[in-house]
Amino acid sequence: MPRLRRIGQVSVVVLAATVDLLVWRGARDLRGGGTLPFWVVPTLTVVVYPVLLFRWRRPVEVFAVLWTYGLAGLIVPLYGPFAGLLVALHAVACRTRTRVAVSLFAACTIPFGINTYNNAITATGDNFFAILIAVGVLWAAFSATIWGLGRFTYLAERRSRLMRALQAKEAEDAVRTERLRLARELHDIVAHAVSAMILQAAGTRALMSPHQDEHVRKALTVIESVGVQAMNELHRLLGLLRSVDPDRADSAYEQPGLDDVPALIELSRDSDLEVEAIVEGRPAQLDRSVDLAAYRVIQESLTNATKYGGRATSVRIHVGWGQDHVMIAVRNTRGAPMRDVPVPPQMISSGHGLLGLAERISLLGGRLEAGPDSNGFLVRAELPLSRAEQASVAAEQEGDR
Repeated sequence: MPRLRRIGQVSVVVLAATVDLLVWRGARDLRGGGTLPFWVVPTLTVVVYPVLLFRWRRPVEVFAVLWTYGLAGLIVPLYGPFAGLLVALHAVACRTRTRVAVSLFAACTIPFGINTYNNAITATGDNFFAILIAVGVLWAAFSATIWGLGRFTYLAERRSRLMRALQAKEAEDAVRTERLRLARELHDIVAHAVSAMILQAAGTRALMSPHQDEHVRKALTVIESVGVQAMNELHRLLGLLRSVDPDRADSAYEQPGLDDVPALIELSRDSDLEVEAIVEGRPAQLDRSVDLAAYRVIQESLTNATKYGGRATSVRIHVGWGQDHVMIAVRNTRGAPMRDVPVPPQMISSGHGLLGLAERISLLGGRLEAGPDSNGFLVRAELPLSRAEQASVAAEQEGDR
């Protein structure tokens, strides 16, 4: 489509130049006497008319150039270039505001008036005024038609922009309404269930005697801690959903990142996971979205190890900092199977954890690999240090194509 458009633009310019040269018909007599060299008019036409290719981006400037060239009738009475000026006038009517478009339309009376006078003065007999009026009306009607078509296009495009803006506003309102509905549903369903879980775990732990099973007490502590953490993140999410501006709301709530991984590891150790963490390289400042994604990789891996690994599952977390990326690898080694667990892992898993994580990382320009290892499961993620760097690399790759 762009190629056809360029061909069309060039064709209009060539047609306008051709029309003016045909109307010229080689006239070279100057108004004060003398003769113009034959090459002058064709050369000026070749130099001036390609400016029309820029009429959509610079309509006023292009009109000024063609308007000045349209005054050629002051020097060569029998040469009145008009086609290029009409093309520029149409572009002005299509692209400029009403005041500018009307002013430049009125300015056309000068070159067209010169052409009208030159046509009338060359007439024989007593037909000067009749020809002057007839030709003047013809020029006025012709230019008004071209200008009117341009204004019609301008108004149509303006209406189209207004319609698109209204549709975008309606879509925005619909999204906001849906966000509020989701916020209410999440609060009514999830918040109630998690709150009940926290209260039951805390109440049971408070009622236990010091001589009861320490493992049970520890499990209840983990349930309470995880529940409180889930409630905090749920409240943050609900705030985002209720916010009119998600970006501003996002800055109002603290998101977890790699700095919060030690607390996550301690919580996992309380859940009978053997966790080892290794950091290599020099840590760098991460974008908020990248930092959150890195945290989610480790969180999801530890959650899956807790659900599927069995008793005494060992997990090794490796964070490697590179010059322009951070590599996170989480490998878990299966422990003894838990046959006496009343709730199978499949019943508390949606199956979308790793899939959603892969989509999140892909949007940031990174990549995620996950699958069975020799004696367990391996999750490996590579993330750019910042989304800005990834956008720059993507732009360079697009430019190379």
